[in-house]
Amino acid sequence: MKKVLVYLLAAVMVLSLVGVLNIASPLKAAAESANLALNKPVTEELEEGTSSMGDPYWGIACLTDGSRFDTTEYDAGNQPVDTRYGWYVIKVGEDPMNASAVIDLQAAYDVCRIKLYTEYHFLGTKFPNTYDVYLSADGSSWTKVISVSGRSDFLTHALEYEFDKVNARYVKFTIVKGNDIVDDAEDGGFIQYAGLGEIEVYDTYTSGNIAMFKTATETKDPAVNTWVLGNSGQWDDHAVVGPSVPYAFGPYNMTGWIAVAATEDAEMRLDVDLHGKYKINKINLVPMPWSNTGNDDAGWYFPNTYDVLISVDGSNWTSVYKGENESTVGVKGKTRTIEFSEKEASYVRLAINKGTATGNGDFWTGLGGIEVYGAYAVTVPEDTQPATEPAGGIRDFSTADNGDLMSYDQILVNGAEIANGNDAVIAAKALVDGSDGSVQTIAMHGWFGNKNAKIESFGYMIDSKAPVFGDFKVDAEQAVIDAGGEYRYTITVDVSGLTDGKTHKIQAVVKLENGDIVKMNRNADGKDRDAYVNYKAQYVQETQPATGDMTVAMFAVVAVLAMGAAVVFAKKRAF
Repeated sequence: MKKVLVYLLAAVMVLSLVGVLNIASPLKAAAESANLALNKPVTEELEEGTSSMGDPYWGIACLTDGSRFDTTEYDAGNQPVDTRYGWYVIKVGEDPMNASAVIDLQAAYDVCRIKLYTEYHFLGTKFPNTYDVYLSADGSSWTKVISVSGRSDFLTHALEYEFDKVNARYVKFTIVKGNDIVDDAEDGGFIQYAGLGEIEVYDTYTSGNIAMFKTATETKDPAVNTWVLGNSGQWDDHAVVGPSVPYAFGPYNMTGWIAVAATEDAEMRLDVDLHGKYKINKINLVPMPWSNTGNDDAGWYFPNTYDVLISVDGSNWTSVYKGENESTVGVKGKTRTIEFSEKEASYVRLAINKGTATGNGDFWTGLGGIEVYGAYAVTVPEDTQPATEPAGGIRDFSTADNGDLMSYDQILVNGAEIANGNDAVIAAKALVDGSDGSVQTIAMHGWFGNKNAKIESFGYMIDSKAPVFGDFKVDAEQAVIDAGGEYRYTITVDVSGLTDGKTHKIQAVVKLENGDIVKMNRNADGKDRDAYVNYKAQYVQETQPATGDMTVAMFAVVAVLAMGAAVVFAKKRAF
C-alpha cells in the first residue's frame, strides 16, 4: 500500500510541475493564421495632455477583444448593433499625442504581420495621421517595424503590414499625431482626435490577395470627378483594396471606384501601396459588381485603355500589361487577369488613358477592385562570415604554369549534365539557379596539368573561403596526357547547406606537390577557361528549436526528480 501511495505522490508532483512548465514556457506555437493578440492584456501609456475616452465604448481593452465592428446588423435607427467601438484618445494642442497601446502576447512569437482596424463609428476619419509600431522581447528594447506619417484621409477598412520576422512578446502601437484636428477657438488652440478599432498580430505571412488591406490613392486630371457617398467610401479609391465594410449611418457597402471625365483622354490613375516588398506574378482587375441597366452588363464602364505598372521604389515603373479598348459596356463583366514572370514590387499602378463614352458627352470608368498575388519578399541577411585563406595564399593561374594545360568542358547539376563544351559551359556557369531548393550538388569537369609541379589534389572554394579538397582526381586518357594534362577532374560540391538566398561563386582550385594552391582560372588567347560556377542559393529562414522537444526533455528531468523525491520520502517513512 505504501508503494502505491509513493508512486501516486510522484505522479501528482510530476503533473503539478508540468503545469508550471506550461505556464512559464518562453515560446508558444501558434495555430496557423491565429490572431496572437486576441483577448491578450493591453495597457495604455498617455503623455501629459492626452486623455482616453475610456469605457464602455472607447476603452483600451477594445483593441484586443475581437470586436472589429464589422457587423452588418443595424437597429431601427440605422445604428450598428455593435457598441464596442475601439480605443479613442484626445490631445489639446498641436504637439505630438504620443499615446501608446502596449499588448502583452504572454509568450514570444516570430511576429511578421500586423493588422490595424479603423473604428467605423466616425466613418474612419479618426484613424491616426502619424503612427509607429514597435516589437520587443523583454518590454525594454524595442524594434520599429512600421512607421507611417502624413495620412490625412478617412479610412474605411483595415491596414495590414508585413515585415521580416521579429521574435517578440510585446507589441507597442504609438499614435504620434491625430488625424482629425479641430480648431478650438474657445481655448485658442487645437484638439486632435485619434481612434483605432482593433489590433491583430500574426506570426504567419498572408496568402491570397496581398492588395487587400493596403493603401490605394487616386490621382486625377482636374476634368475628372470621382463619386463618394458621404464618407462611407462606397465609391472611392479605398474600395479597390478594402473588403466590404458597413457604413456607420446606414447599411451600405463599398462596391468600387467610379470616375467621370469631361474628356475622353483625361488622365487618372490608382496607386496601390503594398506596405512592403513582395514577389508578385499576377494582378487581377475586377469589374464593378453591379450594372447600369440591371441586366447583363455587370462590370459597367470597365477601364477602356490603360497601363498596369509595378515599382519597387515608387519612382521607377515597369509596365506589365497594356489594355486597349477593354470597356465592357453592354457585355457581361469579366475579371482581367494579368500574369507575368515573378517580379519584385512594392507598388502597383493602374494608369487610365481613356474612359468610356456614355453618349451624354462624358466618359466613365468603373472598377470593382485591384487584386495582387504573390508572397512577401523576406530580406536576405547579409553574410557576416569573414573570408579566410590558407597561410600560403591562393594564386591565380599564370604563365609559370606553362601553357594551355587546363580545360573546363562540362557542368553537372544533381549528377545530370547541363552543359558540354566551352561555349555551353561559359553560358551555364554564369548562373545556376537553385533558389527553388531543387539543386543538391554541382559538379565541374575538365582536365589540368602543370610542368613545374605535379598535382596533389583538386578542390573548390566558395566566396574566397578556405578551400575544400577531396578525391576529385580522375585518370586522364592518352589524348589529354599528350596535350599536357596530368589528370581529369570531377569536382562535386554539395550546395544543400547554402540556404541564405545569395549568389555564391564556387571556384575550382588545385593543390600542387610543391605546396602551391592555384585557382583554375586560366584565360588567354581569347579562351575563357575559368573553372567556376555562380550559384543562386535558396533562402530558408532560420527557425527556433521546436518547443515540444524542450518540453519533453524538461518533463523527463522533472519526472526523475519527482520520482527521486518520492523515493526519499518513502525511505524516510520506512525508517
